[in-house]
Amino acid sequence: MNDKKIWEFLMDKIQNPYGVAALMGNLYVESKLNPKDLQGSYERKLGMSDDEYTDLVDKGSYTRDMFINDQAGYGLAQWTYWSRKEALYDYAKTEDTSIGNLDMQLMFLWKELQSYKTVLTTLKTASDVREASDIVVKRYEKPKNQTEPYLANRAKYGQEFYNKYANEKKTKYVIATANVNIRAGNSTDYKKVGQLPKGQKLEWVATAENGWHAVKNDANVYWISGDFSALSE
Repeated sequence: MNDKKIWEFLMDKIQNPYGVAALMGNLYVESKLNPKDLQGSYERKLGMSDDEYTDLVDKGSYTRDMFINDQAGYGLAQWTYWSRKEALYDYAKTEDTSIGNLDMQLMFLWKELQSYKTVLTTLKTASDVREASDIVVKRYEKPKNQTEPYLANRAKYGQEFYNKYANEKKTKYVIATANVNIRAGNSTDYKKVGQLPKGQKLEWVATAENGWHAVKNDANVYWISGDFSALSE
């Protein structure tokens, strides 16, 4: 199954299980996490299956211009708009791999998210799945339907991924060895939202590349940095 691999990739990048689960819930609705997924209505319109479409694009029989301009949703995020499909196509060629390659699409997704700063910040700092899922719908996927039932349904799938993977590992905690600030994100650029007193224990969620720790207190996720000892319980 692709979901475990996708979870691990995104957790390494986003470092927040709420954000990862929310993004995966949206990707699941879009493509069932199948990187070769061709939008159903275009399977009928073009007379091709997922595999046939992917193979023809890889061979060049279905040309770059055809792929870019056919308005067919494709891949994990069902990339549809011409400029996004163009970027996906060119990235696959740069990586010398199939347009339907999962690893390539995950890297492209991460690369693309750098241009969606509000979305990415929310994915990294959200304290629940719904908050992160809504921003993905409204600012990244941007479907026409953004009604409350639709938003709730997308978040439901995200919550299922959270329930499945977020608590897989044995719970770990961080203990402050000195008073440290608690922030909304993983740098001093983010607002200080409190202070962790010396000796306070909080549930560890993840550690970012820059060494900051995401920690959980009840339903809230905060970021802290400092000299910590890690404790598994």
